[in-house]
Amino acid sequence: MLIGRQNIALIFAAAVLAFISCERSRRDVSVAKAGSVSLEASQLKQLIPEGFEDRFGDDALQFVSQWTENVLLSEAALKLHLDERKDVAAKIEDARRMILASAAEQYLVLPRTQVDSAEVVSYYQEHSEEFIRQKDEVLIEHIALDDSFARDSVAALLDSIPFEELAERFSIYPADVSQGYLSRDRMHRKLAKAAFSLSEGEHAGPIDTEFGYYFIKLVDFAPKGSLREFSEVEQGIRDYLSEERFREVYADVMDSLRSVEGVSIDTNAIEEALTKIEN
Repeated sequence: MLIGRQNIALIFAAAVLAFISCERSRRDVSVAKAGSVSLEASQLKQLIPEGFEDRFGDDALQFVSQWTENVLLSEAALKLHLDERKDVAAKIEDARRMILASAAEQYLVLPRTQVDSAEVVSYYQEHSEEFIRQKDEVLIEHIALDDSFARDSVAALLDSIPFEELAERFSIYPADVSQGYLSRDRMHRKLAKAAFSLSEGEHAGPIDTEFGYYFIKLVDFAPKGSLREFSEVEQGIRDYLSEERFREVYADVMDSLRSVEGVSIDTNAIEEALTKIEN
């Protein structure tokens, strides 16, 4: 959760890890150095958030450069004893406290918030009324284009090459159905008009919008009042149950800590202090 400015090395990390051979992976590898600090391959790996593992862009060196600047500035601050200033020391302590609190959540709370598949299925079965469609919805694939040449090319090939193949070749956005089922009010009006007039498997386009040209294919139509398939809502249920369990476990952990360590809050003193600050 605490990424902050440390994400300067994220993009660079993917490339570094890709070049580390099996032999070199047996030991840590320094990938950058600034002042007295080295950036190790293992540190980069820990910093890479989910979804960034395989990304490497032309601006990778900018991220590394920013990391080196942060290191140099922080070491300069230490040489000037800025960490001993009351205001700076307070901020350092606040940051330390937040990092430790996050670590405590990770080790004391998160391990107890796991939700198994049986719980997700049970929730779906017992709360089916929550998953009834309130409006007609469509599931579509699309080909998004940003120039007339690509538009004309797709139009010429649409009847001879599978829609999915054209999408992979030409679309500037993925043509999958990751957006899920959509009602009219969640779609561009022109796309909605075309989508709700199609039969399953049919396609339409080009559709000219202010965002570019679109070809769409109807994968499925789901009428108002129909029950959403389990696969549509599974992840949402899992997330909901995990969040609920997190709140319960977190409250339990905090109650335990309060009973052992003790907590007191003087509201009068707080109000008086705030009044002095305002004045």
